Amino acid sequence: MRRRDVIAGLGGALVSPAAGGTSPKGQRRLGILLVYGDQHPDSPVIVETLRTSLKQLGWIWGENLAVDLQYGDGNAEKMRRQTDDMLARKPDIVLAQGIVGTTVLQRATKTTPVVFMMLQDPVGAGFVSSLSHPDGNLTGFTNFDFTLVGKWLQLLKELRPSVVRALALINPDYPARLHGYTTELARIGPELGIDARIAGVHNDEEIAQAVSAFAREPHGGLVALPDAVTGIHGPRIIELAATFRLPAVYAYAAQVHQGGLAAYTTSVTQDVERAAKYIDRILRGTPVGSLPVQAASRFQTVINLKTAAELGLTIGPSLLARADALID
Repeated sequence: MRRRDVIAGLGGALVSPAAGGTSPKGQRRLGILLVYGDQHPDSPVIVETLRTSLKQLGWIWGENLAVDLQYGDGNAEKMRRQTDDMLARKPDIVLAQGIVGTTVLQRATKTTPVVFMMLQDPVGAGFVSSLSHPDGNLTGFTNFDFTLVGKWLQLLKELRPSVVRALALINPDYPARLHGYTTELARIGPELGIDARIAGVHNDEEIAQAVSAFAREPHGGLVALPDAVTGIHGPRIIELAATFRLPAVYAYAAQVHQGGLAAYTTSVTQDVERAAKYIDRILRGTPVGSLPVQAASRFQTVINLKTAAELGLTIGPSLLARADALID
């Protein structure tokens, strides 16, 4: 059985294609292109939440729904190959995670319905013509907008009030997104008394070079912006933050569970549950272009108390009271 003949979730049955790449009569086909690898802590959450949510909506993996699940490991070239293979098997719909997966799919098909999740600024990035009327073959859900930079910098300042410098890490290869975050950092940073700069990074080595150079001057902190690079290389960012004793704020809770200091973030479970509802509606005949792009409405603050103690930080009572989750 080839890797692309995918394992349909945790402990699930193997979903095999019918001859010629088509599904048996009455069975629909869902492609899933995840930007993370299967070892990333969010991957099993995404897979199991999607499987459970679709089951509640009447879609049973391996029965009336064939599933082709691909893990991209943050590698755009690998994801292009996976997408070509997936589309050759004629899915009825594809779920794409993040800007990398969505970009690959947009370039590969103008007809197959695509539901995206966990990305930012889909209009500016050219994925849809408008949020209310996407019109094409893509729609979905955003998790953050650029103004969330203010929340991450404020959280950084609350965690260590002496911070006057911030280094924000992100993959620089998506110009519209890079411009959006750069502009917002330049706007909100001075209001908070923080000189905030972006470092474009692609891998562990570039992350280490950027953080070590930044740490040569005092009163700094890190922000890991939402991106496949910062998600996949979260452990390296966490390690460097500890080495240089830098407070760091993350866009995803997974990094806080891995030992990062704090996050202001959405719920991955909620993101996937909403995507499942769109998948259901499209499979039942709703035109993809008529479904508006929706933004996240609930956010949570997560703090790792052990990491805070190791950095010598005292978490104020106001921030403790606001935190949705405290990790010991």
